[in-house]
Amino acid sequence: MPYDPKSIFPDFIVFPSAISTIAIGLWSVQAYKLGEARKRYNVKAPHVQGDPEFERIAHEYQNTSEALGAIIPATFMFSYYISPKCSMILGGTWLLSKMLNCCSYCCKKEKENECAKNIHTCLSHISFFALLGGSAFGIGSSLYNRYKL
Repeated sequence: MPYDPKSIFPDFIVFPSAISTIAIGLWSVQAYKLGEARKRYNVKAPHVQGDPEFERIAHEYQNTSEALGAIIPATFMFSYYISPKCSMILGGTWLLSKMLNCCSYCCKKEKENECAKNIHTCLSHISFFALLGGSAFGIGSSLYNRYKL
């Protein structure tokens, strides 16, 4: 379908797309930082061990890579089945917590940021499980109403 500038896409597509775009942008920035850290600490690919500062950056990048595979589809499903605006709020909360966590990994003051890590853990898990649970509820309700199970 060709792009029509007069068309308006529905909220259940636009809102999770915005969150996904920002999340992939964050991931790309982390990939760039990882590449810079490889040069700075002289760690050749595909190795991920070396200087503790490099390992900290590599660990955060890996965490984000693993989370994106779950958070993006959960955001789209929640938006479709439950609420586009709530999907954007929950996805945005996950993004903010991820950005907060990036600071604690990329700064050398890891012990001073214990509070930030705890906030990140709570916010990211609550927002992800709310997205996942809401999606499961929406899918279950749709199946129930469709087939009157």
